[in-house]
Amino acid sequence: MKSFKINTREWRPVAEAAPQQTRPVLSTDNPEINVPRPTRISTALIVLLALAILAGACSAPPTAQRQQQPRTQPGDEWTVIGPGGGGGMFLPTISPHDPNVAMMHCDMTAAYITRDGSNWRLLDFWTVPEDCEFDPLDPDVIYAASRGYRYSEDRGMGLSLLVRSGDGGRTWKIIYPLVDNAIYHGRVQERDLLPSQIVAGAFDGTIKTIEVDPADNREIYLGMAPLVSYMNRGGKAPSRQAFLVATDDGGASWRKVTDLPGRNVLAIFPAALTGRLLVFTDRGCVAVDETSGKTEARPLPAQWIIDADGGVSAQGPLLYILAPLRRSGTELSGGVFRSADGGRSWSAVNTGLLRDVPDGTLPMIRDIAVCESRAEVLYLSSRNADEARQDTSRWLYGVFKSEDAGQSWQPSWLANGTGYLTKNFTQGWLDDQWGPGWGGNPIALGVAPQNPDICIGTDAGRSYKTTDGGRSWRQIHSRKNSDGTFSTRGLNVTTCYGVHFDPYDPKHIFISYTDIGLFHSFDGGKSWSHSLRGVPRRWTNTCYGLEFDPEVEGRAWSVWGNAHDLPRDKMFSPGGFGRNQGGVAITDDAGRSWRASMEGIPQNSVGTHVMIDPDSPKDSRTVYATMFGRGVYKSIDGGASWTEVNNGLGDNLFAWKIRRGADGMLYLILARGLGYEDGDRRKAFRIDGELYSSDDNAASWKKLALPPGENAPHDLLTDPQDSRRMLLACWAVAGEGGDVGGGVYRSTDGGAGWELVFNDVKRVNSIALDPNEQGTVYINTFQNAAFRAENWGDSWQRIKGYRFKWGQRPIPDVNNPGMLYLTTYGGSVQHGPARGVAVENPDITNMPENWW
Repeated sequence: MKSFKINTREWRPVAEAAPQQTRPVLSTDNPEINVPRPTRISTALIVLLALAILAGACSAPPTAQRQQQPRTQPGDEWTVIGPGGGGGMFLPTISPHDPNVAMMHCDMTAAYITRDGSNWRLLDFWTVPEDCEFDPLDPDVIYAASRGYRYSEDRGMGLSLLVRSGDGGRTWKIIYPLVDNAIYHGRVQERDLLPSQIVAGAFDGTIKTIEVDPADNREIYLGMAPLVSYMNRGGKAPSRQAFLVATDDGGASWRKVTDLPGRNVLAIFPAALTGRLLVFTDRGCVAVDETSGKTEARPLPAQWIIDADGGVSAQGPLLYILAPLRRSGTELSGGVFRSADGGRSWSAVNTGLLRDVPDGTLPMIRDIAVCESRAEVLYLSSRNADEARQDTSRWLYGVFKSEDAGQSWQPSWLANGTGYLTKNFTQGWLDDQWGPGWGGNPIALGVAPQNPDICIGTDAGRSYKTTDGGRSWRQIHSRKNSDGTFSTRGLNVTTCYGVHFDPYDPKHIFISYTDIGLFHSFDGGKSWSHSLRGVPRRWTNTCYGLEFDPEVEGRAWSVWGNAHDLPRDKMFSPGGFGRNQGGVAITDDAGRSWRASMEGIPQNSVGTHVMIDPDSPKDSRTVYATMFGRGVYKSIDGGASWTEVNNGLGDNLFAWKIRRGADGMLYLILARGLGYEDGDRRKAFRIDGELYSSDDNAASWKKLALPPGENAPHDLLTDPQDSRRMLLACWAVAGEGGDVGGGVYRSTDGGAGWELVFNDVKRVNSIALDPNEQGTVYINTFQNAAFRAENWGDSWQRIKGYRFKWGQRPIPDVNNPGMLYLTTYGGSVQHGPARGVAVENPDITNMPENWW
C-alpha cells in the first residue's frame, strides 16, 4: 500500500489528491441498525487451502394540466428507482471463485447480488437477511439465511430460512426448514408460533452463521441464536443460548449438534483447518465433537467477543478475534488477538491502532476482515474517541490495514466529520451533502478470499470498495453523472414515504425519504439530486410528505422531522417527541430552494402530513399540517402563520394523516402508539389509534367509531364522486395466538358503519385511488405484497412481480397511466405495471403459497 505521511495536523497518502470541499455534518440515529451485530463468516475456502498446505501442495392535484406519456404495456418489469444507498448495509461477502460476484444485505429485508462487481440486483428472501455463504467447490451454489423472530403486534413473527441457489443467485429454494414437513399452512407472519409449530423438525432459533465444509460440501453448519421479537421488545425466547445445527446430506435432513455458550454465533471453522470443529460465539470458543456433541472450551483472552475471522497464511492457519478495548489504570486490554495454534493460545496485536487517539481515551473497534488465502492481510474498522472531535486534525472514522498478521497497523482511509484526511476516497452524494460523519466507520468489511487487495466496506448509508489494497476507495452504491446528479447501481436501501409529481413538469418527480431527506429528478426518475436547500439541517433526516399547489407553478409545502420511521413502535420512547425538530417548509421554485414556515408551530415538532384546501383562494391558501404528538395546525395565509386546531381531540395527539372529502369534510388519523408509566421503558402501555372528522374546517373535531376490534387506523381514502364512501386501512391488533383485526374496511355512510372488504393480510399500510380507472384502488402492505381491487374493494388481486417484505404506499403514476409506484420500508421505490406482470419469477421458488 502507499506510505503515509503522519503528523499531528493531517493524514494523507504520499500521492495525494486535491483537497476536497467539506460539508456540514448531519448525525443520524437509526434504530434499525441497533439490532444484534451481523455475524462474520469464514468461508470454507480457508479449510480447502489449509488442507493443501498441510499436505504440502502449496508452499399530483386534479386541476393541474399534465402532458400524457405513452401508455406502458402490461408485462413490463418492475424496476427500483432512486439515488442508491442511504441506509445501513451489512456483511459484504465476495465469491472465492470470482471477485466480481458478491452479496450483501440491509436490515430492512433486502439482499443484493452483483455478478459484474458494479451493478446490483435486489433479492427478496421474505424477511430480514442474516448471512450468506458461497459454496467453496461449486461456483454456481450460494446459500443465504434470513432472520427469525418472535411475534409482536407491530411486526408479526418471522421464520428463519436457509435458501440455496444452484444457478449463481438467479433463483433460490428453501432447504431449511424442510417445507414438505409443514404442519401450519396459514400466514405465518400473523401467528404467535414457534418454528417447530410451523414445520415438523424445525429448531426454535434463528440462523446467524452459515458454513460449508469444503472437504464435503454436503456438510453444512448453521450457528443458531435464540428467538426474540424483531426489535427485542418483550416476548420470551424458548432458549437463551446459541446452538449448532448441521446436515451431512446437503440439507435433506438436519440435526442439532450441541448447545453453545453465549447467544450470538460469530464464526464456524470446520475441522480440517485446526484439527477440530471450532465455533466462536460472543461469549466463548469451543471445539466440538460432532459425533457425541461434546464440547471443549478453548481459552479466550476476553470475556466478550465482537468478531472472529481467520484464514491460511504461508506459515499455516491463523485465527483472529476482536474484543472491546478497555483501560484499567495503565493497563490496556482487548483489541485484536491472533492465534496460530487453533485457538489454544492468543497474542494481542494492536500496534498502531491507538495512533493519534487522545490521551486517556480509546477507539471503538467494530469489525475485522481477513483474506482467507493470505491470512496475514486483514482490515479493521475503527472509530476514534469522542474527545477527538475537539481537534479537527484528528481522525474520527477509519479503516486500518495490517499486512503482517496484525503485528503492525497502518491507516487505509481516515476521515473526520467534514472530510477525508487521507484524500483517497471517491465520494458520493451522501458525502457531498453531509460529509463522512453521516456514515461513520464501517459496520462491516469483506475481503476477497483470493485477493487481499479487494475489500468492500459498508456503513450506515454507503457501500465502498478498494481494488488496490486500500490505497484508494470509491463508493459503489451510486453512479455519478456528468451533471452532478446520481443514479442507482441497484443498492437501494432506505425507507420512503411518497412519490410526488410537479403538476407543471411531467419529468419532475420527488421521493420523500427516511434518513436522507428529499430527492428530486428532472428526467422522470433516471437521475436524482437532493432537494434540501434552505431546509434547516436538523430537519433533513426525514421528509414525510409534499404537496404542490395545483394553480401556482412551483409552489409546494413539505413536512419534515428528525424522528424517522413513524409510526412504527420502535420510534416511541419515554421522552416522547418534544426533543425532536422538524416542521413545515415552503418552496416557490419547485423544490430548488425551501424556507421554513413555523410561526405558531413549536420548533420541537415532527411534521408527518400536509394538505391544502383546493377550494381556498390561491393567494391565501388554507393549509393543514399534522405534527406527531402535537396534533393539527392550520394556516389561512398559505403557511405564513399557523394556529393549533385540536378542539375536540383527546389525549392521543399522534397526528399521522389528514384527508378531505369532496364535500369538504376533514378526516384525521391519530396513529396507535406507546406510552410509558413513570417514564420507565419497561412499563410500556398501548395507546389506541383514533379517527376523527370535522365539518367546520378543523374548528372542532368529532370522534368516529373505528370498526369493532380495531385500534390502529393507518390510512383513509375518500371517493371524490361520493363523499360518503370511504376505505380505511388498518394495522394488525394482537390477540390470543397472534393477529386479530387489520385489513381494509369500507363505509358507504361517511364512517357511521364499516364492512370488512380485505383481510388476506393484516398490516395494510396505505391506500390509493387510480385517477384513470373509476373505483380501482391499490393497497401496499407490510406482508410481502401489494393488491389491486375494482369497484372500491369488491374483489382483490395481488399485483404480480412486486414482492417486498415491508411495503409503504401505492402511488399511481399520473404521467404514465397503467403504471404504479410502490414505496417501501427499506428498498426505495419500485415502479411497474399496475395490473402486475404476466409471468412472475419469484426469487424463492418453493415458498409455500399460504405462508406469507
